[in-house]
Amino acid sequence: MSFSGKVFIGALGTITSFSIMLFMLFFILRDGSVMLGYSKALVPLSDERTDQLFNRIADVIYAVVFGTIVTALIQGALTGLALAVVGIPAPVVFGVLAAIFSLLPIGGTAIVWLPACLYLLASNQWGAAIGLGLWGMLLVGTIDNFLRPLLVSSRGHVGTLLVFIGVLGGITAFGMVGLLLGPVILALSIALLRFTREQREAESQPLPPSS
Repeated sequence: MSFSGKVFIGALGTITSFSIMLFMLFFILRDGSVMLGYSKALVPLSDERTDQLFNRIADVIYAVVFGTIVTALIQGALTGLALAVVGIPAPVVFGVLAAIFSLLPIGGTAIVWLPACLYLLASNQWGAAIGLGLWGMLLVGTIDNFLRPLLVSSRGHVGTLLVFIGVLGGITAFGMVGLLLGPVILALSIALLRFTREQREAESQPLPPSS
């Protein structure tokens, strides 16, 4: 398969995953309370444990959304700053576009700064082009790999390494939807294992002597 064919298939897969995410998000926002009630009724735990489990999942979801948005804003700001330094027109507009494109699993901020590098090369501004390219590859393009897990772990009460594994595994398994599902599934598994351990520890404790 040619390179252009691979790019087309990758872009089509990204658009499909994004569309599925929006489709699911619509029904979750519309019927979320009903789904939550049915889900709680199906959990074979006590009401207290069920509330703790769902509170943990909610914390992780909020943390993932927070980490993703903040990371995108920082990547957009760094891109816009670099474009302003090298003299690209409308750096604020392109910075906003970079923040939006950073949410895509393929391309990301390179959709903005790579054409800017080509423009600088065509204008014989080799120093600015090389500097912008290094800035984009070494800082903007990689900062999300450690910044997003760090932000999510700080608010979701899950280890940074586990969040990193959850994000990468979720994207690999589910596409863009996995950006949210990966850490949530991981947090759910950790919470269930923790509840099981606490339950076994409680059962292993000797009963108080009867009076």
